[in-house]
Amino acid sequence: MKIIDELYNSKEFMPDIQIKEMSFGMNKVYVVNIQTVSSSIQSNDFVLNYLADRSLFKSEVISSLKHDISNFVPSISFIDIKESEVFNYLFDGFTIIIYKDEIIAMETKALLDRGVTEPTSEPTIKGPKDAFNENYNTNIGLVRRRIKDRDLHIKELVLGSKTRTRISIMYMDSLANKELLNNVINKIENIKSSKILDTYYIKDLINKENKTLFPTIKSTEKPDTIAKCLTEGKICIISENSNNALIIPTFFVDYFYNDEDNYQKKPYALFVKFIRIMAFFITIFAPSVYLSLITYDQQMLPTDLLVNFSLQRSGVPFPAITEAFILLFTFELLYEADALTPTSRGTSLSILGALVLGDAAVAAGIVSPIMVIVISVTAICSIFFVYHDFQSFIRVNRYFLMILSSFFGIIGILFGFIFIITKLCSIKSFGKPFLNSIAPKFNESKRTLIKKGLLVQNINKGD
Repeated sequence: MKIIDELYNSKEFMPDIQIKEMSFGMNKVYVVNIQTVSSSIQSNDFVLNYLADRSLFKSEVISSLKHDISNFVPSISFIDIKESEVFNYLFDGFTIIIYKDEIIAMETKALLDRGVTEPTSEPTIKGPKDAFNENYNTNIGLVRRRIKDRDLHIKELVLGSKTRTRISIMYMDSLANKELLNNVINKIENIKSSKILDTYYIKDLINKENKTLFPTIKSTEKPDTIAKCLTEGKICIISENSNNALIIPTFFVDYFYNDEDNYQKKPYALFVKFIRIMAFFITIFAPSVYLSLITYDQQMLPTDLLVNFSLQRSGVPFPAITEAFILLFTFELLYEADALTPTSRGTSLSILGALVLGDAAVAAGIVSPIMVIVISVTAICSIFFVYHDFQSFIRVNRYFLMILSSFFGIIGILFGFIFIITKLCSIKSFGKPFLNSIAPKFNESKRTLIKKGLLVQNINKGD
């Protein structure tokens, strides 16, 4: 067969490919796998041992490879494949058995994952502490362990002409909106790329309907979050080599909801949700409001407070807007450095940035103490939002409002706020309004903003 010659020629540039020849009368059986992605133990136990036993009986000839394997080899994972598919299955960790014109692929994948660990980017206190890893089957299994229903459907696709990455589109057939589902499938099937390495490549390529910084697709590493979203009628995407799954569609209120709210008493959950909403407004508007009050709208401040602010800023050589940008830019440097720094060094970095640099900057007269307080409160409030995409939205709009307030004062902030709200109202997440569950239904918006309970309404009802 032509494929035999191709396999032997491949050994020159694929040193990890293994080819074993076994004679059966006038014919030969070829057993092939790639050592680095296949389990040698499984190949030996399920394939080579059986063929070795058969080869002891010299007069016995294999009549049908598929028949023999299906009846005598203790494995359920085998597929009859074509010559053109041999290398694809080899790269997926299969062991290939070739006899005459028959080619069988048996699944003997090596375990190349780090096991099920706790979430790192989404801390969990009372909820389940298992998280997705880079193993495709493990991730699907974590979801199936929670939803034991035939209504959970999975559509599998292969993306990337070079990477050939498997992805799964998961949905509850009786709950998912079929128009939304078809829209998602069409967008993914139309992806033309040579490399799809994880879910973030998919997210970037299918999220082109809105030219906006607002995140309309949410990612999570928690299987319980995926299970909850599936039971709400949403669609989830799981990819090989990725410990994050995508949730479609995603609405603005989803970034204010935390799974830990389900494990709290209603009054406390309401209190925490109120704090979270207030933190959102503070982290976006606090620097711009301070700049407008100290620069243009001093008459809105009590005289004693205005005098106190003036005394603190008397030794600062920069305008208030420059002072704010210096501190915020320093915070951005610390934020990015902390995200890329090993955990063992994170504490030292925090102490250096928060205590040493902050205290030294005030002592040197570069920034005022009140500005340090404003920027610190702004940074603390931003920590409430763990999703990186939503953090990016907050950070960009914070600078946008600061520039407006430095030129136009409170009026500039109002214009910026109107612009942001107008932009939010115009965004659609796969055909659904991004502000879904907030407006125009007031009763629904109260329930969503205050307490998103365990029994959640399907997203497709009432649209």
